[in-house]
Amino acid sequence: MFAEAGYAAAATKEIARRADCSEAMLFHYFGDKRGIFEQVVSRQIADLVSEAEEQVVAALPARFEDYIEQLFFARLRLDDRDSGVPGWDISGRALSDPDFSLRVLQPNHARRTAVIAEGVRHYQAAGQIRADVDADLFAELLANFIIFTTSLGPRWFGTGESDIRAQIELGSQILAKGVSTSTANPPAKRGGRVQRASKVRAAD
Repeated sequence: MFAEAGYAAAATKEIARRADCSEAMLFHYFGDKRGIFEQVVSRQIADLVSEAEEQVVAALPARFEDYIEQLFFARLRLDDRDSGVPGWDISGRALSDPDFSLRVLQPNHARRTAVIAEGVRHYQAAGQIRADVDADLFAELLANFIIFTTSLGPRWFGTGESDIRAQIELGSQILAKGVSTSTANPPAKRGGRVQRASKVRAAD
């Protein structure tokens, strides 16, 4: 219902009918419509992390620049899908209700950032990133840039796909070069895969 009609138009009676339960049962477990919406969105965002960032980290490319690029394109691919609660509805709720961001978006953002940081540390250990770079801080920077470039920017400013892809390619080069070691000699572009580092435990 939220995916079809958005938050405002979604009726709890219809949600209950589709879930094959009573409204009373929904309210017992989720409190109200806002609680139902938040549970749906939280699960959807968590699934996207599994389909995007975790998939990239599971098969790390040889070059750090390619890692950054793949993180961007993984999000762009998922954002193109016409399924789930619309992004405009989620971002609209986040802008109008800061508590929604703290309850729903922040925990998933923390998990996503931790997954990205896992990859950053791998390239740091491989000598492609300077030792003085804070992996967690850089991962959060990446997470923010990726979401804005692939999701918020296009919605707010109407950025076309060709421009988004050009921004991703340029941004990946700039971000990788900014933290690279001066003596590093990374493998050729589009090199082979390497084994994934230890798995990050999902945030509650």
